[in-house]
Amino acid sequence: MILYISYATEYNLFNKLLDEGKVYPSNQMEKFNSSLIKGLASYDEVISLSALPYKGPAKKTVLKLDNIQYISIPNITGKLHRLFNVIMLLLFGIFTIIRKRPRFIICDAINNSPCYVSAILAKLFRIPAVAIVTDLPGMLGVNRDPAKGIRRMQQFDGYILLTEAMQQVVNPKSKPYMIMEGLCSPVIPKTPKNSEGNKSKKIILYTGALWKHDAGIEYFVDGFLRAGIKDAELHFYGVGELVEWLKRIEKRHPNIKYKGVLPNDKIVEKQLEASLLVNPRPSGEEFCVYSFPSKTMEYMLSGTPVLMTRLPGVPAEYFDYVYTIDCESSDGVSEVLKEIFSRDSSNISDLGKKAREFVINNKSCEKQAKRVFDFCNSITR
Repeated sequence: MILYISYATEYNLFNKLLDEGKVYPSNQMEKFNSSLIKGLASYDEVISLSALPYKGPAKKTVLKLDNIQYISIPNITGKLHRLFNVIMLLLFGIFTIIRKRPRFIICDAINNSPCYVSAILAKLFRIPAVAIVTDLPGMLGVNRDPAKGIRRMQQFDGYILLTEAMQQVVNPKSKPYMIMEGLCSPVIPKTPKNSEGNKSKKIILYTGALWKHDAGIEYFVDGFLRAGIKDAELHFYGVGELVEWLKRIEKRHPNIKYKGVLPNDKIVEKQLEASLLVNPRPSGEEFCVYSFPSKTMEYMLSGTPVLMTRLPGVPAEYFDYVYTIDCESSDGVSEVLKEIFSRDSSNISDLGKKAREFVINNKSCEKQAKRVFDFCNSITR
């Protein structure tokens, strides 16, 4: 048995919380952890112990599906909710281990409660514990002590990291580690029939956080307008400080549209319908060496061609399957968009199809989970 401690909840429960407005529709860590849990269940029973990812009524939820038992502990509102999370996770963790000892513990180390509890349980019961580090404290835009957060991560037996650069920060003692930049969702979206024939307009699509800094949205918008591509529209889905700016742009330029926020399954539908998916995040930002944007995998899985910058946290093999913004400026965007859309539409879509095949064949949740399973098994106290 594998004990997996995070904030991940069962898919239908998460969607119920989403419908009730209690969680954000774009919760990337929820997707990452849920996909890995489902992949690991192909190799062993998994008990997923989590705190519900919102402050709400105290209610425990237990579900058992496909070799996975989801135990979502109750949550409360107020200043003591973090302490409550730790106590409840610890109690349920102790009960789970006494009832059925796991071969190892995996935890989402970027979140305080799962990290603390996993470390305590590992020491208390002498069980190997592996931390998944998908970001670094201080790089998340939340109010926390980066040094304290990193020290908290340094008490595990092994690490699953998104990029090689993370190793130098969170693992100074050179404990065992592996790199897993991401994994495909277990639900592979189906490409619509005659999708190319249905694309009367050229929809260029961005989905994700609408930051003023670090996202590259402003220079991309300017580059799109300079390119002047006939019958092309630039659509944005997401939340962030640039929403009002995009709404003002939309009034002056009707081919740029802010479309609001949608649940992930609807976002995937929009990605399938688009002509090009974009991520113009500037590659020179410090945090980029520690980051693999989850939208990269999601974009490629759609089969729609992708245009992105050469981010240092993205392995080189990925750039064989995407278009790249090599000059990160308005002029650079304009030139690459004109070059892409000067091609035959079938030629443009071929790269998207190859990207989809690449991630399905090499980055599926089952294949990535097998790597994680073998790595965790190799760690002993």
